[in-house]
Amino acid sequence: MHILVIPSWYPTKNNPIFGIFFKEQAMALKEFGHNVGVIYPKRLSLRKFKPGRNILFRKIIKQNEAGIITIRSVAWRLFLKLDHANMRFLIKDGLYLYSKYEEEYGKPDIIHAHSCFLGGVIASKIEKKYKIPFIVTEHSTVFVRGMVRVWQKNYLKEVFAKTEKIITVSPQLGNLLYKKFECPESIIKFIPNMVDIDFFKSENVKITISKKFIFLTISLLTNKKGHNILIEAFAKKFSNNKNISLWIGGDGEEKNNLIKKVNELGIEDKVKFLGPLSRNEVRDVIRKCDVFVLPSIYETFGVVLIEALACGKPVIATKCGGPECIVTQKNGYLIPNGSVSELAESMQRMVTKAKSFNPEEIRRDCIARFSKDTIIVKLNKLYMEVINNYVSK
Repeated sequence: MHILVIPSWYPTKNNPIFGIFFKEQAMALKEFGHNVGVIYPKRLSLRKFKPGRNILFRKIIKQNEAGIITIRSVAWRLFLKLDHANMRFLIKDGLYLYSKYEEEYGKPDIIHAHSCFLGGVIASKIEKKYKIPFIVTEHSTVFVRGMVRVWQKNYLKEVFAKTEKIITVSPQLGNLLYKKFECPESIIKFIPNMVDIDFFKSENVKITISKKFIFLTISLLTNKKGHNILIEAFAKKFSNNKNISLWIGGDGEEKNNLIKKVNELGIEDKVKFLGPLSRNEVRDVIRKCDVFVLPSIYETFGVVLIEALACGKPVIATKCGGPECIVTQKNGYLIPNGSVSELAESMQRMVTKAKSFNPEEIRRDCIARFSKDTIIVKLNKLYMEVINNYVSK
């Protein structure tokens, strides 16, 4: 089967883990035996433009990435504040990339877009012009956070009208799309994200670097990830405990504010900021921790949670839209969203209870629900159904 993937964000040279799960899924589809290609249009802020050093107009980059033909376009956002105008240019870029792709590699059997904005919108325009069925996997938190703008709703209606299926990475997200955004319930299907089980191998024994008990979190350092709550909860229970540490992986706009907060609470000797991490570093640091914590305010899924589970680690996560379909009594604690006291209590409980969780059982359950073999079989079945239904229309 020939599958074209259209992601809304995707790994780049400067940010190799940005949308890495889209790329990993594409690679898994290829391993399954499919012919897979990717097109990805991107527009950069004019604030980054340097005369004499940057291209003025659109640049096309074609690469073979692990056997997957990937065609990217790079151009400039011509309007700093008019997102709807920039959307129109991105759609044109996407249609241009598709024409180039089909011209050289043939017409795909199906398109798999990731997120309605922008991949799904481009796929809907391709369907209208070239009559190719498409599905969309929705990952974005913009729906949960109420950030869909008025001008975007018409695009959303078009995507819902033309797509064969909307895959949601959590049941909660599907319910939200149906109730608040008028997505037909009949086209919504829950298929979770996958984890590379072979890459995130478990360790029967924690990699010992010290005798300290280590809580770990990894994510972008933004407000929606709840790091403030985590730091306050940690300080509330462990400010005077020299044997317990908190590690924070990732980078982002809130980093300086978080460091300031740690200093104000007097726990700078117990909190370690790891900075941006490569894929290998993410895996290695998970292996070194005792418990993984995801204190997000909004989350459509939580890929890093299943990466921790694949390593056999117990987890603590908030009821924020995604972890509800990941965390169970066998692998960790699921707590109310935004509560410092609840998080503090669960962290304290984990210090004494972490060893009661079975790493092998955690990993086996993770494999059964989130391995690439499990997810790709589900996707393959859906692709076949969609193609057959589209042809019979």
